Amino acid sequence: MRPIRLEITGLQSFSKKQIVDFDALTTLGLFGIFGETGSGKSTILDALIFAIFDEIPRTMGNKGKNIRPCLNQDSDILEVYFKFALGKDIFEITRCYKKKFSRKGEEKFEQSNPILILNGDVVADTVKNVESKINEFFGINVNDFTRSVVLPQGKFSEFLKLKGADKMTMLENIFDLERYGTKMSEKIKVRNNKLKEDITSLENQIKGKGDCSLETINNLKTTLSTKEEEYNNLLSSKKELSHEYNELKELKVLFEKLESYIYELQRLDLDKEDINLCKNILSKHEVAQSFKGTIDEITNLKESILNNQTNLLKSKNTLENLNSALENLKDQEKEKQIELDKLILELNNLKVDYIELENLRKGDQYIRSLKFKEKLLEETLKESSSISLDLKSLYEKLKTDNLSLENENNNLQNLGKIDKDKLISLENEIKKLNTDIKLLEEKLKEKNKLEIEIKKETALKDSTVIELESYLKKIENINKQYFESKAFEISKNLIHGESCPVCGSKDHPNPAKEIQSIDTSILDEVSKTKEQLERTIVEIDTKLNYHLEKLSELNELDNIDSLKSELQIKENNINALKVKEKEILENEKELNNKISTLKSNIKNYSSNITQKDSDLNKIKEKSAIYEKEILEERENISLLKLESDSLDFISSRKTLLENMDREYREVSNKKESLDISLRKVRDIIFKDFNAIQTLSLEVISLEEKNNHLKDSYSDKKEWLKIEATKNEFSSIEDILDHILEDNKIKILKDKISLHEMNSIKYQSLKDEVTKSIDNRVFNTDRWNELEETLETLTTQEQNLFKEITEHRGHLSRLEQLALESKELLEKIDKLTLKQDDIITLQKKFEGRKFVKFLARKKLDYIAYEASKRLQKITRGRYILTVDNNCDFNIVDAFNSNFIRECSTLSGGETFIVSLVLALALSSQLQLKGKIQLEFFFLDEGFGTLDATLLDRVIEILEEIGWKEKMKIGIISHVEDLKIRIPRRLEVTPAVPGESGSIIKLI
Repeated sequence: MRPIRLEITGLQSFSKKQIVDFDALTTLGLFGIFGETGSGKSTILDALIFAIFDEIPRTMGNKGKNIRPCLNQDSDILEVYFKFALGKDIFEITRCYKKKFSRKGEEKFEQSNPILILNGDVVADTVKNVESKINEFFGINVNDFTRSVVLPQGKFSEFLKLKGADKMTMLENIFDLERYGTKMSEKIKVRNNKLKEDITSLENQIKGKGDCSLETINNLKTTLSTKEEEYNNLLSSKKELSHEYNELKELKVLFEKLESYIYELQRLDLDKEDINLCKNILSKHEVAQSFKGTIDEITNLKESILNNQTNLLKSKNTLENLNSALENLKDQEKEKQIELDKLILELNNLKVDYIELENLRKGDQYIRSLKFKEKLLEETLKESSSISLDLKSLYEKLKTDNLSLENENNNLQNLGKIDKDKLISLENEIKKLNTDIKLLEEKLKEKNKLEIEIKKETALKDSTVIELESYLKKIENINKQYFESKAFEISKNLIHGESCPVCGSKDHPNPAKEIQSIDTSILDEVSKTKEQLERTIVEIDTKLNYHLEKLSELNELDNIDSLKSELQIKENNINALKVKEKEILENEKELNNKISTLKSNIKNYSSNITQKDSDLNKIKEKSAIYEKEILEERENISLLKLESDSLDFISSRKTLLENMDREYREVSNKKESLDISLRKVRDIIFKDFNAIQTLSLEVISLEEKNNHLKDSYSDKKEWLKIEATKNEFSSIEDILDHILEDNKIKILKDKISLHEMNSIKYQSLKDEVTKSIDNRVFNTDRWNELEETLETLTTQEQNLFKEITEHRGHLSRLEQLALESKELLEKIDKLTLKQDDIITLQKKFEGRKFVKFLARKKLDYIAYEASKRLQKITRGRYILTVDNNCDFNIVDAFNSNFIRECSTLSGGETFIVSLVLALALSSQLQLKGKIQLEFFFLDEGFGTLDATLLDRVIEILEEIGWKEKMKIGIISHVEDLKIRIPRRLEVTPAVPGESGSIIKLI
């Protein structure tokens, strides 16, 4: 990533928009951001992180939480715009939060949709889409970014100091090893539990299939074979009777057809008279239709005569109107010519001397300009006197504020300081305690949920067991009734003196009594419900055992009350420290505000003095220019040689000539308008004359055409009257009445055609059926007897077929269940083998052994890269190493290569080791991203270095910027650094009530 431009509005101490031009700032590679403590230096880094990830980890937490306190109190909007490059692509991103008020007057702070622009095109405009695109193009998250690209306050030595489980968790995240550590162990555990559940489920499925043994299947096959033999015998008997029945049925149908055909022929004879009438109507229509053309011609001629007479009358009226209009137009032409002659005479009397008029206009302008410049000269002289007085007052104020500034600086140096290391240590301990308490509370919630779930499952199991017992009793009662009904069937066939087929006794003193027969389908339905309940109980037992195991794991929890008590003590300690720190900061802030105000006042006074001197010189220059221009204006007036230089005389004479000129133009315009009007009247006269000639010819033509149409109409009408009389038609109306419409003609023809076709059809069918009967006789009694017998056999056939189908279905289900049980056993064997492999793998990943192995390899390389820079800075004294617990140690070459922990380093040494480690870690973490990042930012630590170490660190940073083409930024308040940093930003702190923090490029 290469930053280009950053704009900040309303964030922290920046009330008004401030702009950082990174292109100008980073031209030499190494750059710095300097300013007093609290001026807003770190806020620039916060704005950069916030623009990309919508987070400010240093102050506001994650994903916009607690963003409200980051808003400057003098601003209603928090907005950050960031332009940067990734490779050849240019990105622009804008994030904005606005202060709003509800209808009730309650203040709200809402986020506007962010906008992400790629090479000039908008690629995302919602929070979710922007986040997705940032992940897509960067490939690293905000935690990686703050460890490898920008190092905010509090993050610098985090990687160096962490121990134990926190260290391993951080290593997993940094090196993207989660998939080999926590995630892999969790996947293995989930996979093992899933295999257990699958095996238990398969075993329960086998139990739920019931009895599907080989003996049961063979017994059912024997019963089915007996029923099929009985069914085949019944079909043979039915087939013989069906042949005779079908012959009688065929004869019965023939007699019924013969009767229907005779009835249809009789009905057609009755319709013959009506058919003859239809034929006569059609014949009359054909004769009338032949006269239709002549009648249409006579009608058209009559209409043409009427239309021609109407057109003739219109043409005559139009001709009279045109003659009258032509006379009126000629009168208008004479009037306009007389008026035009008058206007020409008037124009000759209104001519103006334009040279005199132009001189008068210039004279008026020069005199007015002269008076205005004389007035300006007078005002300039007054302003010069006022500025001289202001300068004297400013010099006195400047002297007073310089003395006050010296006193306030002395007071600031005498303020005490708080132990920040102790404060940071307490904050970290409180964070850890809060995390532990939160985890315990979540586990307690999970435990309560499990106890509730166990109670529900126990109650469900009890109710299911009770329901199962009721169904078992039902099955027992149904079986008992079934055996009693079978006993009754046997007792019906017992004969005194003959052996009982069950017990063998020849005496039968107490035979079974008759009871209602049992519907076996009820037994099947109840048995299915019983099996379903048994499967449900097994499933509930499986879930209950799983939940009891989890509950036993959660019972061994730490005492949350002792942790809360410890947290309260630490919070009290840190609150006391913060109160003290707040007092010092308030005093420091108050002094800083006074000093800033005095500095600002001194700067303003100096600036005002410079400005006033400049203004005084400009006023003197203006006075000289005005005097020169006044002389030039007076010379211009004398050159015009006017009768008088009086402004009143010039104005009145100019007004008189301008009025004459305006009147001349008005009369000229009237003349031009009248010329145009006269030409239009003459054009209309010419057009009307031509139209009159054309209409006269048209009237003569229409009169001749009208006479011809009348003669033709009389001849046609006389011929039609003679021909109609010959064909027995009384009039034209009578002819038209006999002409039929097409649909009526079609109806009559279809009716005649249908009658003739049906007569032929039914006579033919009657002859054919009579031939098929061939003198045979239909026996009604035999027909009824066969119908009853076949109906009885059909009922028996259906019942047997139903029994056979049920036996086949039951047999098929038993065979399918036996096959499924076999397949389930094979699946259980395969899953058991997989489970053994998973358990073995689970042991291999216990205690993050694999993650520790991978992390150690990564850390060895990082320590090697960091040691190269560390040796250069420390003149070969220190080397970084990694022990078996993945902790960093220092090898001291100046102390016989003695190995010691990093905690033994001084503050400055800790900063140097953290810096080289961060640089080495940065190159590794940036490899996680999809595009090489060309940017590195430091925000702490330089105040702990002496001058020699500071020089070496700067040399290393300059070398990295030169060799690796990386832009490196430093945030600091150390004045000595300014000398070494060629390009920098100066951040001026906010002045209460006047302005927010201000950024200036040096």
